[in-house]
Amino acid sequence: MRNRVAIKAEARRLIQQGHVSPILAAAVVLVTGFVLDRLLDLVEGGSLFASYQYRWAYYQAAASGDIGSVQAVLDLVPEATITSMSMTIAVYLITTVLNGGFCLFCMSIRRREDTPLATLLDGLSCAGRLIWCSIQMGVRIFLWSMLFFFPGIIAAYRYRFAIFNVLSDPELSAGDAIRRSCEQTRGMKWELFVLDLSFFGWMLLSSLTLGLLNLWITPYMTLCDLAYYDAARQELGGNGWQ
Repeated sequence: MRNRVAIKAEARRLIQQGHVSPILAAAVVLVTGFVLDRLLDLVEGGSLFASYQYRWAYYQAAASGDIGSVQAVLDLVPEATITSMSMTIAVYLITTVLNGGFCLFCMSIRRREDTPLATLLDGLSCAGRLIWCSIQMGVRIFLWSMLFFFPGIIAAYRYRFAIFNVLSDPELSAGDAIRRSCEQTRGMKWELFVLDLSFFGWMLLSSLTLGLLNLWITPYMTLCDLAYYDAARQELGGNGWQ
C-alpha cells in the first residue's frame, strides 16, 4: 500500500517549487471554464447566472414539497436550440482539451521540469483522443450507473487513469487507454477512494470560499493522482513520471 501521507506532502512541496505556479495554471483553467459557462448561461437562459437561478429555484421548490412548484420551475427551463446545443458542445470540447493541458502541466511539474504556462495548450496535440476518451468514459460510467449507484462509482475509479494514459502515450487509442486504466487501478480503487475522502474537508472549505480554494485544491489533487498513476505504471512495468 502506498504512503498517502507522504504522497500528499510531496504534492504540497511540488506546488511550492514549480517554476510557474500550478495555482496560476489552475486559475487559468478554472477562470476559463467559469467564463465559458457564464456565456453558455447567457445564450441559453438570457442571464449570466441562469443555471444558478434555476438550480436555486428548484431546490426551494423541492424543499417545499410542492410538486406543482417543482413542475413550474422545470417549465421555466428554456428549450434547447441549435445555437445553445452547439455552444454546449464547444464548451465541452474546449474544457476537455484545456483540462488535458493542465494534466500535462502537472506531469511536467512532477518531473521537476521548468514548465511554462503555455503547456496548458499542449492538450491540442492529442485533442481527438482526449475528447473521445472522455466521451467513452462518460458513456460507460453512465451505463454502469443504470445498473445501480455503486457500479457507477466503481467504474469511475476503474477509469481514473485513462486520461493520463492518453497524455503519456501518443500511440495509445482511447479504448486502449481505458483498458489499461482498468489494469492499473486493480487493487488500488480503495486507496483512491480513501485519498478522495481525505480531501473532503478541503471541499467543504472550498464551498465556503465560493470555490476560490479550488485554485489550491485542483493542482493538489491532480499531483496526488499522478503519484498513484506513477506507482501503477511502475508496478506494471512501465516508466514512471519521476
